[in-house]
Amino acid sequence: MLPAFSAPGAVAATLPEASGEPCITEHGGDPKACDELVELEVQDVVPLVEAQTHAVVLTTKDKQVVLPVFVDEASAVSIAFRLAEREPPQPLAQDLLDDVVDQLGAKVTEVRIDDLRDNVYSGRVFLEQGAKKMTLEARPSDSIAMALTSHARIRVTRKVLTLAGISREEIESLQKGGPGVGGSGPGGLMEEPEVMPPPGLPSPGHPPIEMDTDALPPGHPPLGAPQGSGKKIDL
Repeated sequence: MLPAFSAPGAVAATLPEASGEPCITEHGGDPKACDELVELEVQDVVPLVEAQTHAVVLTTKDKQVVLPVFVDEASAVSIAFRLAEREPPQPLAQDLLDDVVDQLGAKVTEVRIDDLRDNVYSGRVFLEQGAKKMTLEARPSDSIAMALTSHARIRVTRKVLTLAGISREEIESLQKGGPGVGGSGPGGLMEEPEVMPPPGLPSPGHPPIEMDTDALPPGHPPLGAPQGSGKKIDL
């Protein structure tokens, strides 16, 4: 079971940088930290009630490291619908991005979270249009949704994983000492007194993220329990 998160300053957004480099090694840091890439999988979208935000939970293939990416509600809803393999009642902003890419005859081949600077994630989305290859700056919250649609791989630099990742050992030690990340356990890492429910899709009969189901357009089928791949994480 994954412990609760408290939202740090790091958010999923693009970060302008005068140097133009997608990732910059910190002074005195490992020069390879920006070059080595680790593939991640999207496991869930977790609402953080106390922090009034949402966390997209990504894990390494071996489930040894968890990377939480804090996103706004619109991005959380979009990613949650994709994890549940369901259509939203109305097209969302990320759906428009998908349609634009598709209508231009392109496809997303990879999404990357490059850096974490000044508490802001920066990333890119890689596209192919025939023989033409393109790279665009993108918020991880948007590009993760696009990766789920196109089944593109999601990769992160070792620098980001080192700065923001949570290891299995850290999670287990927090669980033994009391509430998880964001709670009131040892080490001064946790601030909130209550533990959030473990990640997982909502109970049957509810959409994956709280939303106004009365606002559905006429004739739209009722939203039942999600049937997709969002699932609890055993760590």
